[in-house]
Amino acid sequence: MMLFLFAALAGPPITEAFPPPKGAQRVPADDFGAWLRKRTVAPADQPVKTYDARVVGHRARVIELPVVHGDLQQCADSLIRLRAEWRHERGEPVVFHATSGDPLPWKRWEAGERPYESGGRIAWKPGTSGGWERYLATVFIWAGTRSLAAYDTEAVSGDPKPGDVLVDPGSPGHAVVLLDVARSDAGVFVLVGEGYMPAQDFHVELGPNGGWWRWEDGVDLPHWSLPGSAHRRFIR
Repeated sequence: MMLFLFAALAGPPITEAFPPPKGAQRVPADDFGAWLRKRTVAPADQPVKTYDARVVGHRARVIELPVVHGDLQQCADSLIRLRAEWRHERGEPVVFHATSGDPLPWKRWEAGERPYESGGRIAWKPGTSGGWERYLATVFIWAGTRSLAAYDTEAVSGDPKPGDVLVDPGSPGHAVVLLDVARSDAGVFVLVGEGYMPAQDFHVELGPNGGWWRWEDGVDLPHWSLPGSAHRRFIR
């Protein structure tokens, strides 16, 4: 099933745009990691823009990923969208959790139900029309770094693999995804993909090694330090 997300993308895939650092080789990837490596990038001179078209001063390369309407698709939301699109494309159940811990399954939305808040929890009622993009926007409203860390990922240790995430839960917190991982005798290198606040183009935050960052039990970005304790992997 081909979704709107990838209907008209023309840029080179990550594997072509970001060869591993000299002497390094890409590590094996699972299905999700291999799928991420195929995501395409915009021209190198295309700036990162916010949802309302303001230019953001990241040293970055834009990944071709549509932004939902409004200031919604921020850091954790961008990761949720990628994982959701991957599972939806494969025909697998899509479910993420609100900060309250209540599940937000696509199956219920697709059946015509809509979530609402009741006593600090999520309840459901019959709703109006709205498809996949509307569902994602609703998940972004209820979910965030806290729910991503608490319910939808699990802590892992050791060397990372493509598709792993780094999550610092908080208000605000931050979350990034490792789009690719390579290894050499000099160490492990990671390619960091992120959204940010306000909602903006998903992008590769460019590291000093041809776009890659050295993995040193985490990644120390200019704007956020993400230690090894933030290293997590999607549960579903």
